[in-house]
Amino acid sequence: MNRERGRRRLMLRLPQIRVALSREPSEALGEMFESYALAADALDRFRQETPRQAVLIAEYAELCQDIEQEVVTYCSGL
Repeated sequence: MNRERGRRRLMLRLPQIRVALSREPSEALGEMFESYALAADALDRFRQETPRQAVLIAEYAELCQDIEQEVVTYCSGL
C-alpha cells in the first residue's frame, strides 16, 4: 500500500516522468516509492504539529527532495 501511495505522490510531484512511473516498477523503484510515501507522510505530520519543529520539517523536506531526484535519475536510465 505504501508503494502505491508513494507512486501516486511522485506522479503528482514529477509530471515530467509520470509515464515512466506508471509502468510496473522494478524492486528498486518500488522501494523508492515506499520510502517516499513514508518520508512525505512524516513531513505532512510535522507540518501540522504545534509547535512546529522546523529542524524536522527541513530534514524531511530535504529527504523528500533527495528521493525525488533519485527517482528522476533512476527513470532517466530506463
